[in-house]
Amino acid sequence: MVMSGIRDHVRAVGDATSELNKAVTALCGSDPAKAMEALNRMLLLEQEADSLEERMSMELSKGDMEPKEREDLMRLVRRMDYIADWSKEAGMNLQLILEAGVKVPCSLWSHYHEMTIELERATKELRASIENLGINDEKAERHSREVERLEHVLDELYFVTKKEILFSDIDPRAVFLLRDMLHGIENASDSCKDVADIIHILITSDAHKVR
Repeated sequence: MVMSGIRDHVRAVGDATSELNKAVTALCGSDPAKAMEALNRMLLLEQEADSLEERMSMELSKGDMEPKEREDLMRLVRRMDYIADWSKEAGMNLQLILEAGVKVPCSLWSHYHEMTIELERATKELRASIENLGINDEKAERHSREVERLEHVLDELYFVTKKEILFSDIDPRAVFLLRDMLHGIENASDSCKDVADIIHILITSDAHKVR
């Protein structure tokens, strides 16, 4: 029951990052209305992820399992929810940019587009890892290691984008909001890696259990 709920949770989290990517993609195509539609869907998915996180926490608190396993699973669920939370943070700053009508060059949106593509890929790898957890742990481990690789890719993109913002001649309001949006994406990426690390702990712990 718990694993079924966790799989639902990672789906909602992944879909939220997908909508963030769709919003940025729409801005690369100069379609702010389409971007707002994607952001609205993202907010609904983040709320769904929150509800699932709360339900999973309740199930885990009364579940019949070892304390260490329960603790690791609760950490996994919380960290996974952080991905949606930080994606929402990035999305809310994007919404403010749209509402304020500040101009952002297409070259900058392209950098953000690259980042949200990699973030979406990372959540897809997490979903594949969790779906294999306890079924095919070797495959689960392989997908979780891919998340770590993507986190390094996002780190590099983060500094490239930060440099682009620093040397751009744009509205100071846009600089402020783009910076916060950048931090939101980076923190979502860091949370993906945290989840991947917890998956590794769960697999290692299970492998060393006394049978």
